Amino acid sequence: MRKESDLIELIDLIHEALLNSNLWPKVLVRLADATGAAHISMTFRDQQTGMFTTLAPRTDPDWLAAYSDYWRHHNPLWQATCQWSASKIYSLDSLMPWEDFFVTSVFSEWWRPDGRHLAAMGANILVKGQFSSLIYIANGPGESVPSDRQISVFRAALQHIIWAVRINRRLWDLELKHLAPPDQLEALPHGALLLDAWARVVLANAAAKEMLVEGDGVVLCNGRLSTINGSEDLQELITACALSLDALGKPGGELRIPRIPPSSSLHVTVTPLGAPTRLTAIPWLGVGVPVALVTMRDPDSDRRRQQTELCQRYCLSGGGAGL
Repeated sequence: MRKESDLIELIDLIHEALLNSNLWPKVLVRLADATGAAHISMTFRDQQTGMFTTLAPRTDPDWLAAYSDYWRHHNPLWQATCQWSASKIYSLDSLMPWEDFFVTSVFSEWWRPDGRHLAAMGANILVKGQFSSLIYIANGPGESVPSDRQISVFRAALQHIIWAVRINRRLWDLELKHLAPPDQLEALPHGALLLDAWARVVLANAAAKEMLVEGDGVVLCNGRLSTINGSEDLQELITACALSLDALGKPGGELRIPRIPPSSSLHVTVTPLGAPTRLTAIPWLGVGVPVALVTMRDPDSDRRRQQTELCQRYCLSGGGAGL
């Protein structure tokens, strides 16, 4: 009877974490207790940008740092997990044969010394493009494969965790639309983007998307906004907006990005978002909190647009009829 009560309390805690992301480490501890697992973690990875975050409240922080810094790049299980759809539970041996994992350096130098048994199971919480997040549990040394009880509790909790993540994304989208209504962003006369602290595009109007596709002046490099000349000035301004402080104490600024002649330089303005917002960074959603508004003005396009407007206003033709 107590086990059923523990599961109900765990589900209630998951629902509370929906509105308070600080509770997720406590959720993981409670889930590990409910399943009797020795280890548990929620891990999030963006292959495009290289971003990686993990919550593992039962793992030594130094051991976890070693994994984040080095071993995650040498773990063959990662790529295998990306092939699974969200909510489908997998065991370690369904990702790769145990005998193959035995001979890997990550097993002999990180997994086994940390007291992890091969009796492990996990599931993807979210898979979106090159971003994926997962949750997994592992038994301790000498313990048997996951029991039916462990699988049952894990499956029950997983459904509520995935539900919480989906609701989190919906709430996040609604808050973002409140912060930057799409119609207002589209109404801006130039390319406009909202960027997070990593220079990832959170939101962009149609003009900005077209400029990125053309790759004339600015491009997306590894998922981040960058200039074609390789200058780091743009990233520095965005970082300053995230910190609300740059070298001069005034975040934001303007740049002129050279382009291949005869194209004129692109005019870029970076403005920090000072409006209050309830948006918070939630790694497992795969989205970042916008910290800067970047506008991009193409003088050549401006001239062409002005010429078109003048022609339409005064009924002029390109041929210039004689008077």
